[in-house]
Amino acid sequence: MTYVGSISRLASLSNRIGVPIIAIGLPLLAWELLSAIYPSGSFLFPAPSSIARLIWSQLSFDNQNGELIGHVGYSLLRLLVGVALATIVGTIIGALIGFTQWGRMILRPLLSLFMPVPALAWTPIFLLLIGIDNRTTILIVLIAASFEIIVNVASGIDNMNRRLLWVADSMGATNMQKLTKVIIPGILPYLITGVKLGTGFAWRSLIAAEMLAAGSYGLGFMIYRASELLDMKTIYAGLVIIAFLGYVIENVLIGRVEAATTERWGIQVER
Repeated sequence: MTYVGSISRLASLSNRIGVPIIAIGLPLLAWELLSAIYPSGSFLFPAPSSIARLIWSQLSFDNQNGELIGHVGYSLLRLLVGVALATIVGTIIGALIGFTQWGRMILRPLLSLFMPVPALAWTPIFLLLIGIDNRTTILIVLIAASFEIIVNVASGIDNMNRRLLWVADSMGATNMQKLTKVIIPGILPYLITGVKLGTGFAWRSLIAAEMLAAGSYGLGFMIYRASELLDMKTIYAGLVIIAFLGYVIENVLIGRVEAATTERWGIQVER
């Protein structure tokens, strides 16, 4: 049984790793071969190996070749600050909608009104009010991430077992104890799901906003500047970095937290 179980786990692991490698590797191999066969198209479609060499050469902390580190650092910092603020703001608004009658009457219609507006559409307004500044890009991240957090927190409160609050009241729990012992654990899986979804929206909005509102650093700014210089390798390198970081942030970092809470507790969160 142990031998069979080991074979089964090995086969499952090979499927999880091997299939994505093949799915990604075959198109890249074909791209590499076409670049070698048709070198005239290497300007618009540089070979993946040359893009990889560019990324590797930029992964340095020295003053000459370390620009990529600065672009990644600025983008991640803006994302982190914006999502942290969105988590605080979104949790408060979601709790007001979930727990108060006036919140449902006033805030829910406003939420329905502004939610369809793309976060990037606010960029011209913030550029006029604030200018080209980190605050502009952080506000775009805040707006992009907030709506998913608000909706999920409000849904978590609606689906929470209210009998737990009645039991806490009957045992003389204070408002702070109910908040920390009942409400937060009850809505935490929904909050984590909201943060995960909101971070994905925020990451995409941030890159676009950096093309318009970043001063001198950021992955979006790097791609926009490279397009003005017709530097196709840098553009593709930026796209690769954006895709990789987006996957790591949403599926690895936040995914681990989600697996330790929502999946571990067996809670199905409606999306």
